[in-house]
Amino acid sequence: MSNNCLITFDQNEHGTYFTGQVVTGKVIVNFNKTKKLRGIKLQISGYACAQWRRKHGRAQPTNQFRPGRKRFFMGREDYIASTTYLMGSEQGQTFNIDAGSYTYTFACPIPSHCPSSFEGIYGHIRYLAKVTFIRPGASNRTTNVGFTVLKLLDLNQENKLLREPASSEGMEYFCFMHTKPVHMKVTLQQQGYVPGQFMLIHADVRNNSSSDCKKLMIMIYLRATYTADTPALRTVSEKILLAKREGGPVLHNCQKSYTESLRIPATAPTCEHLSKVVRVSYEVRIVAVMNWLMANPKVVIPITIGNVPLATVGPAAPFGIAAVPRDLPCTSARAMELASGINNPSYELTEELEDYELPEDGDDEFEVEEDLVPELPPPTYEQAMFMTADIADTDANTVSEASRFTPRYPVFDVDTFQSPPPNPPQKKRRRRRRRDEQRPEKKQPAEARNTEMEREPVESPIQI
Repeated sequence: MSNNCLITFDQNEHGTYFTGQVVTGKVIVNFNKTKKLRGIKLQISGYACAQWRRKHGRAQPTNQFRPGRKRFFMGREDYIASTTYLMGSEQGQTFNIDAGSYTYTFACPIPSHCPSSFEGIYGHIRYLAKVTFIRPGASNRTTNVGFTVLKLLDLNQENKLLREPASSEGMEYFCFMHTKPVHMKVTLQQQGYVPGQFMLIHADVRNNSSSDCKKLMIMIYLRATYTADTPALRTVSEKILLAKREGGPVLHNCQKSYTESLRIPATAPTCEHLSKVVRVSYEVRIVAVMNWLMANPKVVIPITIGNVPLATVGPAAPFGIAAVPRDLPCTSARAMELASGINNPSYELTEELEDYELPEDGDDEFEVEEDLVPELPPPTYEQAMFMTADIADTDANTVSEASRFTPRYPVFDVDTFQSPPPNPPQKKRRRRRRRDEQRPEKKQPAEARNTEMEREPVESPIQI
């Protein structure tokens, strides 16, 4: 029966919404013959959940929580809990429903305090639309469909330091080997990024030790922290590798500089304060790999991932002034406009005065002509492939088929409109002169000879 139930969202192909919008859609149920039911229930839920168990001192993920046991930990926080009976009720009388197709519409607002969707190994922030067929004398059948909720994180309205470059240094001494230290200095162009943007990383490595540095590893990590309050307050964290790049070796008593660029994939925005159960943060980690006897020097720089890029044209919006209206319309098209910076006061372009002319007809103002820079194209919503999860029910009293869900996040093409970072000038190849250019220089002595030959002969004074 679950195969005959379809849940769709109106004017939203990927099922992606921003907080403050309204989730609208349809439930289409097809029966090939008469069925006996107590009711059909639609539930739209949003919650953060974390659960794991301790075994041999290590945390292991688990899908079933067993209360009363000390080694099982769980934490939960609900954001949306909407229940609608499309037909009948939980304890209603049994009725027969004829064969055919039935369509039901639904709508549910998303509160503004909801965090963004996220799927991890020890927990998740998940939003579901679930249809339950309540059957008398048999297990209920369910159909689950997930949708993505995004909390708007405008980098222009966050900390001003996100625009500033970030720099950090690391040094490692090897006392056992009695060698000099290895010093690293890492610099980032800025501290705020969006998915799809390229991150420029510059690293200076000074290896004063007597051992060679095998390679330089540059990585972007997502760090998820989970908190459980049952039966006791416990926390566990995981690191997810998003991007990685390796640099060449650095010989002993040598110094080298590396500049690498990493593209940020589709991922959830930074969320450290909205949810008490799941917190998401990001960091850039650079590690110099030494031999097995020495510790690897490393540098860690925290960064912020948002879903509205920093404005690169025109003056930045004043800090503390909201650039996004509070009342968001309930359409996915508007969400894409907000995510891409269209109709956003923080993206107002500067007006440049061109072709100055004298005022006419007593007008004291100059004519102003706006030279608009092309707007950012709307983002593409891509799946975060490392977050794929099974959202089927694990309740023993229900029958639910396996259903996979992968949240989608806006990915921007920001660097097309930004000036490239300063790079060292390349060596210019010497231009070879063409033969056509060299011919005029060779003709000069030939012309001189011709002029001499064209002179009139002179008679010799000697007679033979």
